[in-house]
Amino acid sequence: MQDQLNRHRSIAKHIIDGTITIDSVSEFRSMLQVFPENPALHAAFADLLIQKNSQRAAAIVYGKAAEQYVKNHQIISAILVKIMQWRIENPSHQQAHEFYILVKRSNTIASETKKFFHSLSYAEFIALTNRIARVRLPARSMIKKIGEIENAIYIVASGALCDTIYRPLKRGEKTQKKFTNYLSENDVLGDILPFSKEKISQSYTQTVSGAELMKISKSRLVEVCNKYPGIELALARLLENFQKKVQKAPARGNRKASRHPLPIQIHLEVYPDDADDTPLVLQGFSRDISVGGVCVVVDAKYANISRYLMALSNAEIQVCIPGEAMTLNVSGSVVWSKEVSFEGQKTVALGIRFKDMAPKLSGMLVVFADMLNSK
Repeated sequence: MQDQLNRHRSIAKHIIDGTITIDSVSEFRSMLQVFPENPALHAAFADLLIQKNSQRAAAIVYGKAAEQYVKNHQIISAILVKIMQWRIENPSHQQAHEFYILVKRSNTIASETKKFFHSLSYAEFIALTNRIARVRLPARSMIKKIGEIENAIYIVASGALCDTIYRPLKRGEKTQKKFTNYLSENDVLGDILPFSKEKISQSYTQTVSGAELMKISKSRLVEVCNKYPGIELALARLLENFQKKVQKAPARGNRKASRHPLPIQIHLEVYPDDADDTPLVLQGFSRDISVGGVCVVVDAKYANISRYLMALSNAEIQVCIPGEAMTLNVSGSVVWSKEVSFEGQKTVALGIRFKDMAPKLSGMLVVFADMLNSK
């Protein structure tokens, strides 16, 4: 039973961060039965229903996800999925106002973005949300480059971003100073005020992990702020206060992105039951190595043997985790397999349980995985 729960938990984690997709509605429903209170999983299920042209069902699931996000104090994510629901079915005045009150009354941890939305009147809130875009990006996606015109603000709903800022040279300086800042939930990106001034980006920003962002373009902000000047004032406070917070906390720029680790490349040697057979050598990726085991998404180039991989049960396996300075090899066995989609291609995920390790090797595994994740 515990093995099955660990299997579901590992797959759910990959579904949420976008590295794995499940195309079967029935399989997704079974996953939700295991994790009924996970709003990100509900949001991903609603996205699948949209792909299956089940808009009405998707609207219901988006609404449920929004309620769960509010309970979890994730206001940005709640607003994004509520917008998705409203774009399928226009809400009544009462329904929209109820959600507005829910956001206003949410007992949330203080953040500049939450203060921003809490400060808006009902009319301002509705006008702004009508102009918000939900953006989902995989790891290593570029958001903006140095020298480009700043044309939007972004608020991070989930995931991690790396913002590398280059300060202009001052008199007497020979080299340009560079600062790296990692952004996560509720953080803000973009320099668009005042609207009358065209600003050039001084930073290069890309996603570290799969990320979901709230995007509001400058043109749409100008449009709504002309009608509701209070939004522009609240936005100015948001951007100013966030910049002050960043400047007062230089250590912020040194935060590791290990909370949202990059996929780790894994090499596998699978030993079939027949001892005379040579091992099957595979490559794959993982994000969630622990002392107990690992979930490996096999490279899609092995799709022609997916049926064989799906049939693996208790097969002996050697996991090779390559690093720059050393390589770690750990023995284990396949305890489950599942057909998934990884970056748009059909493949197989394998759940591998490590064999009992000596305390020294267990410690090395934890340190080694953390070192790879911290890059």
